[in-house]
Amino acid sequence: MDRRIIPVFALLLAGGFVLSISAYIYGIFPFDQEVARQLRDFHHPLFTAAMGSVSYLGNGSTPVILVSVAAIICAIRKKWLEAFFVVATLSVVVIDGVLKVLVGRPRPSSAVLPYFNPFESVNQFSYPSGHVLFYLVFFGFLAYLSWVHLTGRLRLITSSACIVLIVLIGPSRIFLGVHWMSDIIGSYIIGILWLIALIILYQKMLRIRMTPHPMVR
Repeated sequence: MDRRIIPVFALLLAGGFVLSISAYIYGIFPFDQEVARQLRDFHHPLFTAAMGSVSYLGNGSTPVILVSVAAIICAIRKKWLEAFFVVATLSVVVIDGVLKVLVGRPRPSSAVLPYFNPFESVNQFSYPSGHVLFYLVFFGFLAYLSWVHLTGRLRLITSSACIVLIVLIGPSRIFLGVHWMSDIIGSYIIGILWLIALIILYQKMLRIRMTPHPMVR
């Protein structure tokens, strides 16, 4: 691990821990309601459609489909290690479920989930946002792979599209009334932590695979 990343990782870890504990103890914060009110008061057909479209990619079984397609593309290109780590991004589902149960923060009273979820008892909780976690880790890892393995305009377009989705998913969840602002902040922090961990592990395994083995005599 690059030693320069250790302080950043430690700071994010501390921030995520403090915010998670605070969400458990205090419930929602004053700024949660204010941000939700201001964002939901902004009504425009195009903005509403955009927010709904951005969130759609995290609804129901869509994340599994996206991960499967990305992993298959990697496998077709003989990128087996990359395919494995793309599938590994789904590990955020476990993190999301565990933290939702531990923190136990209710969703906003107006929250309506427009899709079937087999884990309804867990999905009633608000902290953290599973959408934000998935977008940050999955699309973040795709952006990283695109920047490393692609070139030219395709690299720029793919990476930029992933980053735009990551940036927009947070506000969309507040606008749609299913999360609080502090849910989103905590999810971005936790998601960045997990993304860094996956990238570090991927780089380590890549170096091991590329290291020539000594000849056996």
